[in-house]
Amino acid sequence: MRRLLVGLLSLTAISRASDAQFPPERTKNLKVLPMDIPIRALVDTMAGFTRALGVRCTYCHVGREGEPLATYDFAADEKTEKAKAREMLRMVTAINSDHLAKLASRRAPRITVTCATCHHGVSQPRPLQQVLMIAYDAGGTDSAVAAYRVLRARYYGSAAYDFGEVPLVDVANRLREQNHLADALRLYLLNTELSPNSGFAFRMAADGQLAAGDTAAAVASLRRAVAINANDRQATQALEQLAKKPLQSR
Repeated sequence: MRRLLVGLLSLTAISRASDAQFPPERTKNLKVLPMDIPIRALVDTMAGFTRALGVRCTYCHVGREGEPLATYDFAADEKTEKAKAREMLRMVTAINSDHLAKLASRRAPRITVTCATCHHGVSQPRPLQQVLMIAYDAGGTDSAVAAYRVLRARYYGSAAYDFGEVPLVDVANRLREQNHLADALRLYLLNTELSPNSGFAFRMAADGQLAAGDTAAAVASLRRAVAINANDRQATQALEQLAKKPLQSR
């Protein structure tokens, strides 16, 4: 009996799938986009959403990844992500139609907000600093470093996150404010590893090394900073001050 029931359900699913098609002939259950939007324009709009957030159709819609799109229930409202997307669309419309439209003067061509303006290819548009602090709060420095390396391997070269010299310094500075100097120092040094041509990275590493009492390491970092950028007055002045003091190593 159970096999018969499973077989009947399978046949029903196949029958429904055969009746469905993609792209659909008409729109259904649109609550923000106009119901008379051309099907091609609707499909292109949805594809734009996936690229802007770096997701697949299943992020908002009911369907199984890898199955034909004709089997998806695009009209269903089961997923909370779909409700959030509608609110985000309303927000974008309000920004462009209400707020930006009220500016006294605007550059030409006019700048408008889109999903990609904030998301840059990721579903949660958090700055890298915030992502790393979340990882740190959850699992300490190892977790933050691991998160950084994973994100860098996946997104480096894209607009998703800023992998320049500043974010790791920002997080390290935040950890110093929380009296986690050893953890901050790890991130300063990671920054010099990944940004070996950044005088700023080495100068900030030196600042952390000085705070940790490692004057010799700080002098080496400052010398590297000056070698990279001879016009770095902060690094030069710091070296001059340290030249008057005996070197200390941890």
